[in-house]
This record gives sequence, structure tokens and C-alpha cells, in this order.
Amino acid sequence: MPKLRQKLLPLCIIWLALHASCVSALEKPKQTKPLRIAVAANFAPALKILLAEMPKKDAIDLQIISAATGTLYLQIKHGAPFDLFLSADSSRPELLEQEQLIIADSRKTYAYGQIALWSATRPLSSLSELNHYSGRLAIANPDTAPYGKAAQQALQKLLLWPQVKNKLITGININQTFQQVRSKAVPFGIVAYSQLAINKYQGIIIPPEYYQPIAQQLVIVKSSQQVKLAQRISDFILQASNQEKLVPLGYLPIQSLQKNSQVNTQYD
Repeated sequence: MPKLRQKLLPLCIIWLALHASCVSALEKPKQTKPLRIAVAANFAPALKILLAEMPKKDAIDLQIISAATGTLYLQIKHGAPFDLFLSADSSRPELLEQEQLIIADSRKTYAYGQIALWSATRPLSSLSELNHYSGRLAIANPDTAPYGKAAQQALQKLLLWPQVKNKLITGININQTFQQVRSKAVPFGIVAYSQLAINKYQGIIIPPEYYQPIAQQLVIVKSSQQVKLAQRISDFILQASNQEKLVPLGYLPIQSLQKNSQVNTQYD
């Protein structure tokens, strides 16, 4: 009998280990479909850099879809199967909240955009070069784009708006404005500083106090079937250590302007 017990004991241990493994697998089901992140085109490169350092990222199936904020907003309104939406503004997240299309309390500011004066045809030394510039100037549409509205406010602060407003080349969004300047079709432009930082171009940062903060917000889409995972991604982006990583990518972290209640809510 003792010998029989000695033979059965290892088998019992193996059975218990297999049973525990099966229970663990049942408690933690595998991801059945990718987590779909809709992100404004201006932030897509920065998001990919952040997520590359996310713990256990290889165990998560992520799908990043980048486009203009307005396009993504309309897709979500019409039932696109997104889980997380990172907007270039605060207006569309606010609208989605009003339309009850997001998870309650999921709307958060995840970064503040910055603008910069840039030329692809010549190096710039200071904003004062605009005082003597008489050519065309590219900015995003101030009536529809947050970066364009910020550009207009900065030009007004510099007392330059009257002399440049009739020479503006306005893009439908900040990405189009960036392409207009990069292609050298327009000699000067006010673009998103993140576009310069990520592409390693040199420009002149326009002081944040010259325009209302460009709050970029994220939300978790109400129709998501992976809310916990979407929340995990949201929390990761908002971590103070990751917020600091946004600085060399051309954004201001949320901690830098959290006390400022004024935000730019214009469309992109």
C-alpha cells in the first residue's frame, strides 16, 4: 500500500496542476478580437511610440486607425466598431458625451498641442521674422481647426493679423498645412510643433500663452466590448511618466496646464 501511494502522489500533483491551469485559463479568456484605437492623424506617431513601451504589449492585439478627427467622429456616430478614440480637440469628445455614445467619465485630456512657425525653404531665428515677411503664410482653417484657431490667436497677439489675413493659405486641417509647407508650395507656415519634433525639423515654438490651450481628449466608446482593456490603455497614456515622454514629441503634458480652465474647443 505505501508503494501504491508513492506512485499515485505524482499523478495527483500533475492532475492538480492541470486543473489549476484550466481554471486560470477560464478566468482569463484570450482576446478574441483586436482593440481598435481611432486616433487623430497628428497624434498617431506619438501614440505608436508610447504603446511600444507598454508592459506586456505583445499579449495585446491592437489595431490603430488614424484619420482626421472629424472623420473618426462621424464614423463613431454611425456605429464604427472602435473601442478608444483619441481626438485632436475637445469638441468631438464633448459631442459624443452629449450624444451618450461614450462610457461615463471616460473623457480625459491626454495632451496639449503646440504650434510653431516653420519654413522648409530657409532657417528661422525668431518670430520677429514675420514682421518683415510679405509672402504667403499657411495655417489651418481658424474656423474649423484648433491649430488654425491657435495660429490666428497668436498672430493677433503679435499684432500681425491685419497684415497677414489676406495672404493666408488655409488648410482643411493641420496635416494639410504641414504638407503645404513641407512641399515648399508655401514659404512660411504655422504648424503643429509635434510634426516638426517627430520629423526632426527645426522651427520656432510659439509661446503657449499666445493662444488658448489646445486640449486633445480621449474617450472610451460606449459600444466597446473591451472596456477594461480600453481603460488600461487610457490609464497608461495618462501616467505621469508617459506624459513626460510626450514633451520631446512636441506636446505639453496634461500636468502643465491642468489648472487652466480655458481650453480650445474648436474643430479639427
